[in-house]
Amino acid sequence: MVFATTQMGGLNLGFPDVCITPIGPVPTPIPYPNLAIPTMAIPSQFKVLTLAMPNHNMMTITPMSNGDNSGVLMNPASGMVMGPQRQLLGSFKTFIGGMPANKMLGMSGQNGFTPGAPGVTLVPSQVKLMLLT
Repeated sequence: MVFATTQMGGLNLGFPDVCITPIGPVPTPIPYPNLAIPTMAIPSQFKVLTLAMPNHNMMTITPMSNGDNSGVLMNPASGMVMGPQRQLLGSFKTFIGGMPANKMLGMSGQNGFTPGAPGVTLVPSQVKLMLLT
């Protein structure tokens, strides 16, 4: 059993987010950590609340992630720096707002809709509601 993701705190970590970084005259690929915070997400439903905050489902998008800010020549896979984050794997049994619920330890794609980094929700946003799968 894992915790459901809500609009409260939490943290999604993606690694490696390889971005091209200028080192002198040479563009160099460097791996960066990529962090997305569920508090910045745009929830897709407002009817199911946990601790007075909307629960997240697979339609929830975090419009900006951080950590790869110095890779100014973009990520080769996504073509972005500080791109959006979304969950790629939700709950198989719990649906919120007609879509699978997001959960802790769920796989995410970070730094773009064509994910530039694989990620996972590492820090729970609340510790009251648990999902079976």
